[in-house]
Amino acid sequence: MNAESEAKTLNGQAADQRLRDVRDLFSFQLQRLAALSSRIAVLSIGPRYRLTVLEWRALAVLDYLGQAPLQKLATHSGLLKSQMSRTVSGLIQRGLISRSENPEDGRSILLRLTGAGKDVVTRILADSEMRNENMLADLSPEERAQLQAALKVVFATSLAYYDRLRSEVSSADAAAFGFEP
Repeated sequence: MNAESEAKTLNGQAADQRLRDVRDLFSFQLQRLAALSSRIAVLSIGPRYRLTVLEWRALAVLDYLGQAPLQKLATHSGLLKSQMSRTVSGLIQRGLISRSENPEDGRSILLRLTGAGKDVVTRILADSEMRNENMLADLSPEERAQLQAALKVVFATSLAYYDRLRSEVSSADAAAFGFEP
């Protein structure tokens, strides 16, 4: 390819990018779907169980972890430690989570579901399965399997990209935009 045709190709790509709509971006579509899923969860969980989506997430993740320190619960939930701390405090007050000293680390505590917390998780999980079924209703079993497989790949790729970005951005810059390491 000569320099002139390469320049035309680059100009064509630039023109294509100018015409591109933000709604075409995967990340934009994913955020919209996540926001819609959260709104659906709020309407199905909030009024019935008197829990926020973040509280439900904390309970559900703690259910599969069994017990965990706050930082691990926050990491597995995709939340900042400060967000998870506020969420857990309310769930402890309501008797859905208990805390105990961590025998492996005297500076941290271990969190676990109480009997009441386990009961709530069991009931909401059944409702959540129905909610997911409604959201995926128009996909065939093959399409559902493909979607699950694709999401796993995208998550792994995104995690590697995130780790790379995190190593490139200074702690001060990250903190300036509300990022907790």
